[in-house]
Amino acid sequence: MATHNADNERIKRRYFVFLKEAKRQSEDSVDAVAKALARFEAATRYRDFKAFHFEQAVAFKKHLAEQNSLT
Repeated sequence: MATHNADNERIKRRYFVFLKEAKRQSEDSVDAVAKALARFEAATRYRDFKAFHFEQAVAFKKHLAEQNSLT
């Protein structure tokens, strides 16, 4: 099973630099975004971000709601 997608890693690296430099986000904020993206990628089985469809976001939101209801 894939544990990462090389294209996604490149996109994320550029996005983290953008957040840190252009948006002046703190390192903690960038780390929080990285954690959230890692959870999303795991839920979508590391599909390419370029093939993103809004239904993936809806399914991920439902997944998060189910996790919250279990705790």
